[in-house]
Amino acid sequence: MWHRLRTRRAVAVAALLVSLLGSEALSAQAPPSPSRPWPIPEGAGARALLEEKPEGVALNERYDLPALIDLAQRNNPDTRVAWEAAREAYERIGLVKSTYLPQLSLDAIGGFARTPLPAPKNLVPKGYFVSESHELVPALAIKWLLFDFGQRDAKLDAVRSNSFVANVSFTGAHQKLVFNVTQAYFQLGAAQGRLKAARQALDTALVSQDAATARRANGLATVVAVAQAERQSAQARYNVAQAEGVLTTARATLVATLGVPADIALDIIDSSEVPLPTAPAQSVSAAIHDALVHRPDVIAALGTIDAAEASLNAERRSYYPVIEMGAHAFQNMGSVSSDGRPYSSVNKPGANILFSFSVPLYDGGERASRVSVARSKVRQAEARLSALRDEAANQVVKAYNDLITSLSAYEAAVAVSRASHTSYDAALFSFKQGLGTYTDLAGEENAVAQSAAQVEDAQSAAHRAAAALAFAMGSLQPGSSE
Repeated sequence: MWHRLRTRRAVAVAALLVSLLGSEALSAQAPPSPSRPWPIPEGAGARALLEEKPEGVALNERYDLPALIDLAQRNNPDTRVAWEAAREAYERIGLVKSTYLPQLSLDAIGGFARTPLPAPKNLVPKGYFVSESHELVPALAIKWLLFDFGQRDAKLDAVRSNSFVANVSFTGAHQKLVFNVTQAYFQLGAAQGRLKAARQALDTALVSQDAATARRANGLATVVAVAQAERQSAQARYNVAQAEGVLTTARATLVATLGVPADIALDIIDSSEVPLPTAPAQSVSAAIHDALVHRPDVIAALGTIDAAEASLNAERRSYYPVIEMGAHAFQNMGSVSSDGRPYSSVNKPGANILFSFSVPLYDGGERASRVSVARSKVRQAEARLSALRDEAANQVVKAYNDLITSLSAYEAAVAVSRASHTSYDAALFSFKQGLGTYTDLAGEENAVAQSAAQVEDAQSAAHRAAAALAFAMGSLQPGSSE
């Protein structure tokens, strides 16, 4: 019992401390045990609710693909991150440029000193004297690196190349965003088409079920045929519900790609209104050539090589001497007294100018290691460029073939859909006339549903393949899937 009372008191004291010290005290504590989760303070995640409002969202507007891409470019955080990275890389150019200019500073030193100093006993019998001084020396200092055998020039070339890489990567981030939005948009279109096909299949199944029920009422169909028709209709309802779930997921994926809150309801135009893309007008070899010339990642890889080579040149220049200049203009304001005698004061200006010549002789291999590291980075950049070229060629070939295949598949799917509807109409007529079985009718019904879904899938695949080809070639522009 005493143990429980002590436990309750401890809990009460802990609660009192938390209420007095607040969540800051709790957050400063380490987790007390590895077997229990740490209690997150109340309100610790409140800052996550302070999100920026989406820019340019109009709930009364119908959004086609160009409008969705424009919305994404204004709200998706990925492009903002790439933009800030490009700005940071540009500001680094200013950091290197500042090393070409003199550094000017205002310094001041002052204080009091009491210093015992030795002295000859024939002058000072006790053998020492005590000096007391008061000193204040404000100074204007200048430091200027005059010559370094091109080390700063190489560093400037490196940061300029890095800025170029960041700018190209920013463009690449926009192209990737356009590609992702395009893919999500046509995925949504495929989901909408599949839902439409599923609903049409349900209507077809209900027509077949009515026909089976009517034949059963006339004594021309069996209970089994009616049950099969009811099962077919139930399966069609299930397919509709499943297609609705896929559509909801596809819509949420598109909204997430835009970078706007997931609960925003946008009126998105069906992608079936977008004309089907055309077959590539150039050969696959020409497409690969365009990719190597225009792809942002390949161009950025070239810039990375330039930056790595400039950095290597800068490290090599560290073996050369540097010449610097330093100068001071100061005012010496102070006083000094020895062994309690009257103070002697001074308040006079002074100045100096010095030149230094520094030649590094030995540093334990630090410069050699830096040169080796820089040389390795050059080789890495060159290997990365080679890998990107191969990757770009593979992506172009795949997207090129996918586009041609999907266009052919679309034409075949349309032909199959027409034939399936004709065959189903004939099977339904035969079944109503008592010349065909429900099994034959159900088979044709399934063929109609399957062919309708194939048409929608092929159409979406053609648009996505066209976007993938344009993205692989580095020519994907805002507002276009081709």
